[in-house]
Amino acid sequence: MSQSSNHPETENRYRRLLDLKAKGEAVLTFDHGVGQVALCPDMGGRVFAELAGRSMHRIDLETVADPRHAFNNFGGGNFWPAPEGGRFAFNYRGDAWYVQPVINCQPFGVAARDRTAATIVKEIALVNRGETVLDVAMRRELAVLPDAPALLRGAACQVLSYRTVDSFEVRGEVSAEDALIAAWTLEQFDASPETVSFAVVDQPRAAINFDYYDHPRERIRFHRRGFVYRTDGQCRGQIGINRSAGTSCVGFYDLSRRLLCLRENRSDPREGVFFNIADNDQPDGPWSAVDNYSIFNSDPDMRAFELETIGSARVDGGRLTGSQLVSVTTFAIFEQAADLERLTMKMLGAATK
Repeated sequence: MSQSSNHPETENRYRRLLDLKAKGEAVLTFDHGVGQVALCPDMGGRVFAELAGRSMHRIDLETVADPRHAFNNFGGGNFWPAPEGGRFAFNYRGDAWYVQPVINCQPFGVAARDRTAATIVKEIALVNRGETVLDVAMRRELAVLPDAPALLRGAACQVLSYRTVDSFEVRGEVSAEDALIAAWTLEQFDASPETVSFAVVDQPRAAINFDYYDHPRERIRFHRRGFVYRTDGQCRGQIGINRSAGTSCVGFYDLSRRLLCLRENRSDPREGVFFNIADNDQPDGPWSAVDNYSIFNSDPDMRAFELETIGSARVDGGRLTGSQLVSVTTFAIFEQAADLERLTMKMLGAATK
């Protein structure tokens, strides 16, 4: 898998992505003053963003140009079925990790589009690890938002925000004893020594689920109203954040680029059935974790990290009916790194110098 530049503004991969897609394959773009958002129906419905001439996401241009891999990890903002592991896993055939072709290759169709929004859909058949087949309508709605979040209004920065509404609707009769499904978004970014992820949450020491990979240990640092996670793409790891923690957002900052990203899970954490979505053996079963956010840090081969929002399963009388997840992503480029640092430390309740 190819590595991306640590500083995307030195090479605008977003523009190169558009150039590649212009050679005959569809891409939907939405302008918003200082930025632009792209939706790619034939790349898993991934979302990519550009702000002030800078590419915001990790983008694997080699895979964009030649998408013939067992897993086309294009980067960007991905829409994925959970769970990944466990007895209901969608990403295993036996003990082998596997991406189903309906997720990896099958394009979405464009159901609606206007100047600031679009809806894409596809009908798929998913098979879980227990060989239960789910006939599913998979739907992604994207809308570029006109206003900045309240905490950024008045700040000296350029801002771009968008919302995704991601859903699975299960057709037919499927028992929740045989299958679970949840909408899950994974936004992927280039990692560097300067990329620091965080969560804004009360009682941060009690909020984290460490039951994914090895404990990140000194990479986590706690503050009064949140924690930071050093996501430099140098040590594979993942954490979950319990839905009961009341997390207001996750995000990352990079002072060297004056860049802030915020991701909000706007779904109601009290609704639906939450379960363990992780890629692990889940020795305590699918109910061993109930997270609505997750943060992933890669190893040096990919040199990336992900900010993730997680939905819940909808179950009606024992029947699995689907899932819906509402997420908002915001990027901001500040005029001064000191202003970005002050804002971030204030959100986290951290002491400032």
